[in-house]
Amino acid sequence: MAEPSLWGTVLDELEQQLDAANRAATTTDAADVAVPWQPPAHIGPIPAHLQERARDLLLCQQKIMRELDDSRRIAGQHLAALRMVPPERELSRSVYLDTSG
Repeated sequence: MAEPSLWGTVLDELEQQLDAANRAATTTDAADVAVPWQPPAHIGPIPAHLQERARDLLLCQQKIMRELDDSRRIAGQHLAALRMVPPERELSRSVYLDTSG
């Protein structure tokens, strides 16, 4: 049987990473948060009394992933709009063409 305190520590660490991701969603540090995770095999299955906490954590992770994806999409749209703005014109060139004389 897995020792509950070990799984509690694992979930604590995941919650800390989730908090960091949540903070990064409002800053420019989002790239620093992505950490690959594998469930620890050496401590056995998660105890029943921690399963709800793990499910809640998963739902929060999925919510933040959606929010980050939305932010990335919106930023891409803004960048595309900015790329459509013509470059600054040379000030030494005339803007108008004199056709009357």
